[in-house]
Amino acid sequence: MESRNVCVDTDVVIDYLRGKNKNQDILPALIKRHEVYISPVSIYELYYGGYYSGKLKPVDDVLAMMIPFDWTVEDSKKAAQLHVLLSKAGETLSVKDVLIAGQCISRAIPVITRNIAHFKRIKGLKVVDGTVYLDSN
Repeated sequence: MESRNVCVDTDVVIDYLRGKNKNQDILPALIKRHEVYISPVSIYELYYGGYYSGKLKPVDDVLAMMIPFDWTVEDSKKAAQLHVLLSKAGETLSVKDVLIAGQCISRAIPVITRNIAHFKRIKGLKVVDGTVYLDSN
């Protein structure tokens, strides 16, 4: 992967926090080689899990290792455009995933995820399978 900057999807961070299989190593491998960004949408999802489980410190600690995206008007425009294109094509995708994709496209940054099926339908988005990344590095 040629990009110095990457965005991690929520699932990659959750794998790290749970630490139950080799996927826990994706995030540390990315941090060693790239500037790792995270969307405010993923931050929300992680804090939701932290509040739900009563475990906020691990969320705070892991977020300190990444760079949060600021939300811009361009992000909103790109996400809305993507959502319309998917809707008109009769395809569904969660709003959260569309928002993350919009931020990545507006910055020309790949998203690293294990949920390839969630993102592969979005034209213009570079999607990298986190497990493949881990195996290749």
